[in-house]
Amino acid sequence: MNITDEIYKNKIKPLFAKAMFTSVATVTEDGMPHVSPIGSVFLLNKDKGFYFEKFTKNIPKNSQHTPYATLMSVNVSKWYWFKSLFKGQFKTPPAIRLLVKLGELREGSDQETSAFKRKVSLFKRTKGYDLMWKNMSMIREFEIVDYKPVVIGKMTKEQFD
Repeated sequence: MNITDEIYKNKIKPLFAKAMFTSVATVTEDGMPHVSPIGSVFLLNKDKGFYFEKFTKNIPKNSQHTPYATLMSVNVSKWYWFKSLFKGQFKTPPAIRLLVKLGELREGSDQETSAFKRKVSLFKRTKGYDLMWKNMSMIREFEIVDYKPVVIGKMTKEQFD
């Protein structure tokens, strides 16, 4: 599917911006799937984005032989699901998959690091923040190749017409 400006602005960007984490699926050298949670995905526009890569061991290894991956974000709000199930229709997409081509790992810029720090600033005074996010510095850019909406029967019938 072609990503239009309207689809990006009204469906893809809002979902990824609110996501607590995004699943990144890659393929191992022997063809086995591997999924990693990433909490730091940023979409720059309809063609590219980046995420901070610190704890993943398989994504760097898998991207050496296959640069393609799938990112999937799901709206996990209980209120969103309750309202949608009650009405029998999702007002916005419940989940979206982006097919991406992974770039090289590099040092994040001050602007990119600041964007991440704003995203997790609520947790700044916690022990977990210090252990996980205090020293995030390496990012991996990606090029958005395509997207695949998650279709859940009649509940999503009008989402991607």
